[in-house]
Amino acid sequence: MEFPAIGVCDGIAMGHEGMKYSLVTRELIADSVECVAKAHQFDALVMIPNCDKIVPGMLMAAARLDLPTVFCSGGPMMPGHLPGHDESNPYSDKNLSLTDMFEAVGGLAVGRVTEAQLREMEQYACPGCGACSGMFTANSMNCLTEVLGLNLQSTREWRLWKCTGAELQRAK
Repeated sequence: MEFPAIGVCDGIAMGHEGMKYSLVTRELIADSVECVAKAHQFDALVMIPNCDKIVPGMLMAAARLDLPTVFCSGGPMMPGHLPGHDESNPYSDKNLSLTDMFEAVGGLAVGRVTEAQLREMEQYACPGCGACSGMFTANSMNCLTEVLGLNLQSTREWRLWKCTGAELQRAK
């Protein structure tokens, strides 16, 4: 049986009242996983997390439930690439990560990049599946689950958009 977990995106919740709800979702995720597992009398779990709140929330649920559990993360997101040769944009023709976007927002405030350049960067910075590219909670917790022996070996470093179904089915 497959069931989803809620997730609050810090990028969207940042800078307003929504940020108050970000960390508490870890507890809600743990509670919801625990409720479904207990209500349906699961014998074991396979967790597929890949977000800053979901990985620790699912780890908390696994610890509370004390059931055989395997984690299989989607790995980190590949960096984006801003095409072009715009000399007025310090990010032009460079690989982009989420950290670059944080810096660019600050750069907009001090006149280092224009709003149009920032909007263009937004289109390329996070190009696909996976945890935000940076050693943020999701990637560090995915490393932790592997060290604890809960994660399928090397899944924390998979790049999902490059993998075929057959590659995802066999653990390295």
